[in-house]
Amino acid sequence: MAAASLSLAVSVDVKVLNTAGIRLHLPDSFGEWVGFEIKFCQNITCQKTYLANELKDPDQCGECGDPLYSMSLSEAQLLPPDTGMLRKSYRNPAGKKLNVSIVLSGNERGSIHRPEVCLTGQGWDLESKEVAEVQLEGREPLHVMILNVKRTASSGSGKAHAMRNYYAYWFVGKDRETPYHLMRMFLMAADRVTRNVAHRWAYISVTGPRESSSDDSKEQIQNFVSELYPYISIGES
Repeated sequence: MAAASLSLAVSVDVKVLNTAGIRLHLPDSFGEWVGFEIKFCQNITCQKTYLANELKDPDQCGECGDPLYSMSLSEAQLLPPDTGMLRKSYRNPAGKKLNVSIVLSGNERGSIHRPEVCLTGQGWDLESKEVAEVQLEGREPLHVMILNVKRTASSGSGKAHAMRNYYAYWFVGKDRETPYHLMRMFLMAADRVTRNVAHRWAYISVTGPRESSSDDSKEQIQNFVSELYPYISIGES
């Protein structure tokens, strides 16, 4: 059925719409969190990464003077040119740090990939995964996929140690949300077949360090996403 749906999806006359189910926006602050945009130099000999607050001019590389962008050079070379992307690094008074990104597909709809594949390609090993419920006021819970990952890193002295992170994500289309990549593909195909339309889908991720136990991380993700969601949802402020 999935193969048939995808076959039909690419064969029917589809109207491509610029509408999305989420805003390409991340607040400067909310709750106890303060965020700064992550900026990238795409000069092939530089490729520095900055937080916007580290620079006198947040649009200019402090090293080579070239313009700064919302995605890295490798991402710009890989992704369709009309891909929307925004990243911010958030910190709270306790010193905890979380990175948030939004990737918004363009007309080619090839901007979003299965996160597990990208993470393993970057050297992360998947320890576990689960879908968690995030309670939101005035509506049903949001379901978010949480990946607990680890990899071996070296300290300044060269000693190897295990680095553990969590990676939480979900996908948003027009009037649709899912934590499953295959369900996103099915819903995209269904829109093409039953509605003859293709909307812009978004991929939202939240990443941060974790201890060997994932319980505290899960609660932190649920609280963080619950506070962030109204700022990025269509129709909220």
